Amino acid sequence: MKTHMDKAVLFGLLVAANAFAKEYPLVTEGNPAAKIQMNPRPSAPEFRAAAELQDYIRKISRATVPRSTYPAVYYRTVDSAEFTEILPVTLEYGQRLMPEAMYGKLSGAASDEAFYIKTDGSRIFIVGKKPIGVLYGVYTFLEKYLGVRWFHPGDDGEYCPASKNITLAEIDDFQEPSIPGRHINCWVKSVEPWTMEEVRVWQARNKLQFGSFYQYNDKSREDLDFFECGNQLLGGGGHSTFESAVPKKLFETHPEYFPLKDGKRVCEERSQRCLANPDVQKRVVEYAVEMAAYGATFSISFHDSTFECWCQCPECMKMGTYKGKFTVSNLAHRFTSQIADQVLKRNPHALLNVNIYSVFRDLPTDPRIRYDERVEATYCPHQRCYVHRLDDPKSECNVKFFKEFIAWQKKVPKIGIFDYYAYAQSPYAPMEYTLAEDIKLYRKMKLDHWIDDCTNKEYPAMHANWQFHYVAAKMLWDASLDADRLLLAAQDQYYGAAAEPMKKYQALRRELWESATGHAAYGGPKRIAYCLADPGAEKRAIGYLDEADACAGNDAVLKRRLATDRAYLSQFWVKEAGEIRKRKAGQNDIPVREHEGKITVDGVLDEEDWRKAPLVTGFVTANGDAPIEETRVKVLYDQANWYIGVEALTEHAWSALKAQVKERDGEVWKDDSLEIFIMPPDADYHHWVINSIGTFYDAKVRTAAFDSKAEIKTSVRKDRYLIEARIPAEPMGTRIADGQTWRMHVYRACCNLQPPKTSEGSSLDGTAPHEQTLFRRAVIGKNVINNGQFAEIVDAPGKSKGIASEKFPAGWGGNQARLIPSKNNKNQVELTDCLYTGMNIPLSGQGQAINGEITLSGSGKLWVWASTCIRKPDDKRGFGHELKHEAGPYDITEKPAAHRFKFDLAPYETGSLYFRVRGKALIDSISATRTGL
Repeated sequence: MKTHMDKAVLFGLLVAANAFAKEYPLVTEGNPAAKIQMNPRPSAPEFRAAAELQDYIRKISRATVPRSTYPAVYYRTVDSAEFTEILPVTLEYGQRLMPEAMYGKLSGAASDEAFYIKTDGSRIFIVGKKPIGVLYGVYTFLEKYLGVRWFHPGDDGEYCPASKNITLAEIDDFQEPSIPGRHINCWVKSVEPWTMEEVRVWQARNKLQFGSFYQYNDKSREDLDFFECGNQLLGGGGHSTFESAVPKKLFETHPEYFPLKDGKRVCEERSQRCLANPDVQKRVVEYAVEMAAYGATFSISFHDSTFECWCQCPECMKMGTYKGKFTVSNLAHRFTSQIADQVLKRNPHALLNVNIYSVFRDLPTDPRIRYDERVEATYCPHQRCYVHRLDDPKSECNVKFFKEFIAWQKKVPKIGIFDYYAYAQSPYAPMEYTLAEDIKLYRKMKLDHWIDDCTNKEYPAMHANWQFHYVAAKMLWDASLDADRLLLAAQDQYYGAAAEPMKKYQALRRELWESATGHAAYGGPKRIAYCLADPGAEKRAIGYLDEADACAGNDAVLKRRLATDRAYLSQFWVKEAGEIRKRKAGQNDIPVREHEGKITVDGVLDEEDWRKAPLVTGFVTANGDAPIEETRVKVLYDQANWYIGVEALTEHAWSALKAQVKERDGEVWKDDSLEIFIMPPDADYHHWVINSIGTFYDAKVRTAAFDSKAEIKTSVRKDRYLIEARIPAEPMGTRIADGQTWRMHVYRACCNLQPPKTSEGSSLDGTAPHEQTLFRRAVIGKNVINNGQFAEIVDAPGKSKGIASEKFPAGWGGNQARLIPSKNNKNQVELTDCLYTGMNIPLSGQGQAINGEITLSGSGKLWVWASTCIRKPDDKRGFGHELKHEAGPYDITEKPAAHRFKFDLAPYETGSLYFRVRGKALIDSISATRTGL
């Protein structure tokens, strides 16, 4: 896109430091005043650099600056006018022309991508240490000194000023990257609606590397030249290492190459290989030597795996065992370190990478496992949170990953990070501010390379998050940049006439994102769904977009840019917020009961308190189906502890319960197990996973160093297993008190079902683990109303003319009200006037605080009041409507929203609750508890 300017001088180019500073004209009044002098034998990056420089000067000024491979002195003999000579050249070919100090600085640079832009005499040198440095130098020259920007791929992502005069002041600018390796992995489906070629061009222009596999077949010279501008030659390996070196077709003739599982050699979808087998090792070495022969980086790795796909033969178990304990990390890294040593012995210059990934991400326990200093590693922090920076001291969500990464860096100093921002279930989320803090940390830690896996085809991560990828490109090259300033300047240019309302819009998006509940991680919750929890937030956001549209006028490019923002706000934030409101509106509270007697934690659940405790059932799978096996949960409490009782039925078991994990904080979730999540008020959640033999894992968020002090016992019966847990509140930093609202969730994993479906996950409401914003509420206090979820339905009172349905919730009365029945007991009440119920308040000399909440949708206003009277035990009068406590009015919104109310009652005061609507409302649920004043 070309943006016209009414100024004669290009933005950011001119002003000399003082009156005596030399100026360097490139274009004067639309006429060329410079020439581009190329290396007579340019490499692909050098040629592209000179061509791009010429093209963009023409785009800005409409003047064609000549580009030549002839010596510049030729022009001096035939042209009388002076001109500026621009030399995009490598250190090798420019050393005889450039100043000595410039040569010394550049020749001593650590990076081959380093470049030096410097004016001298009538020349502008753009010198790269290597050809790629020339290309990056030219792109920096176009951006920093000519004002061109490439915000995202495609024509609409370009900003190009317009001026018929281009004159530069003196320049002395040496640069090399803050992070040596800078990659955004993507593929054709993940970058739509752009093409991969458009993305690669954008990456090169922003000094991001992109890979090419040198074994590509039948590529044209033009294709190969373009790939050379990506500065990353890949030699295969990774997850396909074994599929290439020891392919599945060998299983028929050499089953010994494949893993031993439950006493049998198998070749399954993600099977590793028998790593102790000498022929397997030899084949991997030969494959790696061949693939690394031409200077490409080869990645020694494994399948994207789980524990079950690793070989269990005695030799492999021995390879993975240290001091009597087997770990996958010992096995995996002993293998890869040995392979690396053998490859380097054959080819000392081989570029090798090892992945620190999945079940082999833990540090090996055997200190003898070491990597050659020439080997680089890539640490993959699955499930790290991208709301908080990696070393955030205020959040514990990433403590494990940060400590683990530091430990690995001591073992493999040349290490990078493979991040998963694009898989954090948050497209169109302003995660660039977290990224900016991460990059500053990475530079401080001397990170070797950074990769973001942007191959997620489920979300248009690159198209929806252009600001994130723009910040990544800029700050990976120069980590000293300020992200806020960088983005404000980008928004000024990108949104042009609509910049002011759009800067407010983007600031609101950031505010909503950072104040939302929960985390954002690979496979985690959709945090974007909670950004519009405030009913007015959506209206404010759309208001800014409407204002921006009005400012855009008839600018077609700007209109398209604004339409993209509006579409993604609707597609992700608004739609997901609506889905969450629907799910939460029909969600029951977890009924909790204060226990009265003594509970002995023995895994039996035979105390009277367990018999009286309310039952929590209704587990469903992720797609909403009833699970094969039923799960029943009960919850009790006292001031110091939660008591969780579980009956996990096994009536459809096909085999014995899987209970392989026997050590505390092991991978218990791989067994038949139950996961419990408890979140205190105004705090983060805590997590327990328990198998049938009582082995348990406990963590705060994902930090397993947390010790919950829990007491857990289990017992196994013929058709079920039982779990009884006492979980203290103190390690979670609080106590349990009346009036509090905690949140809880329970998830079950079954591993022993009848084939073909041998495993299944189910949970309350079908909510996934760690989806903390969808955990159910558990309100502490004595319940004062019955059937607040409208689950119990009876015949409507025969004399009631105000109820317009044959059935109605038990214990409730109303006027102009009717039942809206639904499956799963998630019934609703439609109301245009009044709904009421009695409060269960025993006469007491102590005052009571009534804390309540009503969730509804519709239009109009809502009022809530308690109609009461005071009756001491010796007062013979019947009930009378003598006192009134009122709350409201509340605005009833189109989307379901919860409204809280509170009334303080005097000693011996009792009565009923009333809910009046002026308009029309659909009520989902009502709850109220009492606590002593």
